[in-house]
Amino acid sequence: MKSVFVLTLILVAMSGVLAQEILPFEDVEVGMKGYGLTVVAGDEISRFEVEVVGIIDEPGVENDFIVVRAFGDAVERSGGIAQGMSGSPVYLEGKLAGALSRTGLWAAEPERPLGLVTPIEPMLEILQELEHGLYTEGGFHGSLPVERVEFVEGPPATLVDGVLYVMPVSVPVLSNGISSRALRILRDGLSFQDYPAFNYLWRFLPPWKREVAGLGSYGITKFLQAPTGGTQTPSRTLDFVPGAPVGVGLVDGDLRLGALGTVTLREGDNLVAFGHPFLFSGRSRYFLTKARVIDTFAALDAPFKLGVLEETVGGVYSDRWAGIGGVMGLDPRAVELLYHISDHSELHTEYLRCRMVDEPRLSPLLLYIAGLEAMDRTLDRIGPGTAMVRFTLDGDNMPWPFVRQNVYLSTTDIASLVPLEAALIYMILAYNEFEDPEITGVKFSVTAVEELKAVEILGLVTEKDTYAPGETVSFDLYVRTWRGDIESLHGKLTIPADVYGDYVELRAYGGPRPLESGEKPPFFESLEDLLDYLAGIPSFNTITVELFALDPMSDAVGQALVYGVDSVSQQMGMRFVYGQDRVFIPLVREESPPPSQEVPFSEGEGQDVGPEGGG
Repeated sequence: MKSVFVLTLILVAMSGVLAQEILPFEDVEVGMKGYGLTVVAGDEISRFEVEVVGIIDEPGVENDFIVVRAFGDAVERSGGIAQGMSGSPVYLEGKLAGALSRTGLWAAEPERPLGLVTPIEPMLEILQELEHGLYTEGGFHGSLPVERVEFVEGPPATLVDGVLYVMPVSVPVLSNGISSRALRILRDGLSFQDYPAFNYLWRFLPPWKREVAGLGSYGITKFLQAPTGGTQTPSRTLDFVPGAPVGVGLVDGDLRLGALGTVTLREGDNLVAFGHPFLFSGRSRYFLTKARVIDTFAALDAPFKLGVLEETVGGVYSDRWAGIGGVMGLDPRAVELLYHISDHSELHTEYLRCRMVDEPRLSPLLLYIAGLEAMDRTLDRIGPGTAMVRFTLDGDNMPWPFVRQNVYLSTTDIASLVPLEAALIYMILAYNEFEDPEITGVKFSVTAVEELKAVEILGLVTEKDTYAPGETVSFDLYVRTWRGDIESLHGKLTIPADVYGDYVELRAYGGPRPLESGEKPPFFESLEDLLDYLAGIPSFNTITVELFALDPMSDAVGQALVYGVDSVSQQMGMRFVYGQDRVFIPLVREESPPPSQEVPFSEGEGQDVGPEGGG
């Protein structure tokens, strides 16, 4: 009763505002006839006929639908109810009853899919939400002998008599300037655990956030590369009127990415569309874009509209069960992306500029895809190479811009590694426990070569075999450049005077290392602490020689706990460091028996990632 009362208040409140007369769900009757509006091709809004054959009246309003049989030239030309038609306004007896949003399969007429219309009342709630600036037991009755309604994601293998199968009419995702392999990642998502060399960042994310879900997990099935021109492209873009195309943008600029649907109702600068959710975000901040329809195509799985997303003209601030709501002239906060990629092997440079929506669930994936596309455009190949990368993340609520430089190497696909660390750090900052950084921009500067530029750690040699606590250890580290010469590096480290145990360990390794058994995870009290720590993580072109000692707590817990006590590092330019070596140094103490030759603690987990830097 409460929901009915609220909807009644909304209808009364908006009755003097809406120019279009509406037909409440409770007044819809089986046998009513009417029509719908949509664009099948070009810039002409086409009309299709509808007849109400059933009403699904479930508890609440989420699964209330008007079941119609849609027919006419527009439906026949489309091959049925097409993806992209969702949101098409449906009028019964001249009044707006709702938006076409789903399709139904029925065993008695398997070749004639039925259309489901989302009632207008919950869509008016979205308009009311926009108007107020909120963006900061039932059953089936009708003329069909339906015994049961079953909501499914796709057509079932067999149709059971008496069952009406209800499926969403998804929106096709259109892209311009994005490759097919980037679209596959957009559909399937990105798992950071597929890149174990970046595990030093995993611990800053909860286990359930170590991947970014792709759009396929939201029920989107059609991913299309939009044409950039040609004689089929409509010459003009329609205004946002009922039945006209509308886009929900995720990326604009040199790349365009978003979904295509249909406007249901517009009141002033506010509009509602789709008749179903896009990503079901609730309050959202997507781009509201103009759109054009090239044509509608029949397909074995589902007909679909092929179109083009145009310029951003506002924002989508509501993404609800009953549809999406947009506001013209009010752009949402966005993240500026700039990629400057230089391929020194081919003497070729590319710039890519675009904006992406600020949506933590999606932004790391969009950042990665844009970076992958920038690399692919510049390199024009998929293969091995080395890349030196400098990236900057800036935000309105960040104390300072975060800047990091690193070197990545791959024997198979260097382009796929370049944007990965930045995407990970973006996600860490977006989900940090302190405050929203309100990231406004990400800049990349990349130098790539086809050669494998690497340095292998060969061996670590100390000047003496034994040392006393408080002494300085002199060492030589031998390295070899990839298929090149052997070089030596010299350094010194001091053993603490109060060191515990009979041995210390000297270890050489490249890049970051995991925490040892005797080390506590870092503790942060602010966003500034987190930024400082992330900026100080060694890069993959850094060689570190570190001194480890035994923790006195080892005896208490019955196992060896190791912790680092001092280290020296050196960067190797545009060369990825791999391999490791370690030396156990016996300690000689005054008035103490000679140390045993048995190493009293484990060797720990040094990093040996081989010449594959991050993938």
